[in-house]
Amino acid sequence: MSKIYASIKESLLKGMSALKRSHFTNYRKQLGYCHPTSILIKPLVIKGAENVYMYEDTGLKDALIMAPKAKFIMKKHSGAAEGLTVITGNHERRVGQFYRTITEQEKQLQDMDVVVEEDCWIGTRVTLLMGVILRRGTTVAAGAVVSKSTAPYSVVGGVPVKHIKFYWSIDQIMEHEALLYSENERYTREQLESFYQMYSK
Repeated sequence: MSKIYASIKESLLKGMSALKRSHFTNYRKQLGYCHPTSILIKPLVIKGAENVYMYEDTGLKDALIMAPKAKFIMKKHSGAAEGLTVITGNHERRVGQFYRTITEQEKQLQDMDVVVEEDCWIGTRVTLLMGVILRRGTTVAAGAVVSKSTAPYSVVGGVPVKHIKFYWSIDQIMEHEALLYSENERYTREQLESFYQMYSK
C-alpha cells in the first residue's frame, strides 16, 4: 500500500511541477532577448530560455520550445498559432549503444539554431526541427513538420514539409520589400531568381 501512495505522491509532484513550468513561470525575464512588444501567452514550456530571442511584434501561444544548446530566434513581425514545437537538437544513434545512454558530452551530432525571419506566419500545431530557417514572408500550413529551410515569401506544408507555391512574382516581392525594408535589408533580384529556380522544380 505504501508503494501505491509513494507512486501517487510522485505523480502529483511531477504534475504540479509541470503545471508550474507551463502556467506560472515568467519566461519573459529569462529569455536571451524579449522585446516589450513580444507577446507570450501561456501555457508555455521553454527549455534553454536564455537561448530564445523574440524581437519586435512577435508572438507565441501554447508553445513548447526545446533550445538547451542552440538558439531559437523569431525576428520582427512574425508569429505562431497555438501549439508550436521547436526542437534545436536530436538524439544520436550508435551501433552497440542504446540512444538513452549517449550523454550530451558524447554526442557528435551538434544542436543547430532554428530561425524564423521577419513577417512569417506559422499555423497551428507546427513543428520546427533543428537547423531550419523560415525565410522572410514564409507561411507554414497547420500541422506541418518543417525539417528543411524555406524560400522567402513561400507557402509550405506537409509532413515532412514541401514547398507549395510562392506568394508573388519576383517583381511583386521587390515592390513589397521596397515599401517595408531599407535597401541593405532587401533581397536582390539575383537572390530571388536563385530561390525561384531552386524551389520551383
